[in-house]
Amino acid sequence: MGKHILLEVKESSSHLRNLIRKETNPKNVLRLQSLLHIRESSFSTQSALAEHLGYHVRSMELWLKLYKEGGLFAMLLNSKEKQQRKRIITPAVHDGLSKRLNNPEQGFHSYVQAVEWVKENYGIDYKYNTLREYMIAFFGSKIKRPRKSHIKKSKEAVADFLGYIL
Repeated sequence: MGKHILLEVKESSSHLRNLIRKETNPKNVLRLQSLLHIRESSFSTQSALAEHLGYHVRSMELWLKLYKEGGLFAMLLNSKEKQQRKRIITPAVHDGLSKRLNNPEQGFHSYVQAVEWVKENYGIDYKYNTLREYMIAFFGSKIKRPRKSHIKKSKEAVADFLGYIL
């Protein structure tokens, strides 16, 4: 049997419903819904309420602890937004790579050449894999390699087949 909910919610049900309607952060909506369910005595145990909302019981306990200590404001303020990963590649290098990769006469023969080019032009030494993954993710780059050709193949036979003179 789960732990019974022994929390007294100070806010009224209508006030909590209004806050839920206005809230934009989905985690805060769930926190407010938990308070609303506690206020209306919809669930008798914390585990039943946590299962209904789709969160672990420990998360529910932490939310309720925050509410007990600091009230509604502390409970909602403590939810953290996702932090986006900071990109290592600078915007100047991104623009330079974009111009070089989109130019049909230039381009790179290998990712090693791209690393050397960035080091020469911008003075920044990126790791091979960092620059390679960045170029694949943002530009969809692929280093093209020609097919292998037989060593005994004659150039005249190729010219006859393709219909031009070498």
